[in-house]
Amino acid sequence: MTTRISKQVKAIADAHIEAKANGTFDNPSVNTRDEVIKALSEGKTFEQVLHQIEVRFCSVTSIILSGSFDYKSKAYRSGVYKGFKTLLQGGVR
Repeated sequence: MTTRISKQVKAIADAHIEAKANGTFDNPSVNTRDEVIKALSEGKTFEQVLHQIEVRFCSVTSIILSGSFDYKSKAYRSGVYKGFKTLLQGGVR
């Protein structure tokens, strides 16, 4: 059973996918998980956060295609959405 992600989580994930495609990450300086969550909710993007989500939730093939060929497959987007949903709901520490 799959559950839908909120519009806010989708917007945050899509912003990171877009930032990766354009190379325009904000990468603000933060020290705690709470600061990361706050910055994400303010629309900031983190290259390292996206990378960690890719490693944990996306297949190697999806990651390679997204990085080398700028192709964002349905599986890649699904993994990124799931990763941000998990992060923002407190599942990743």
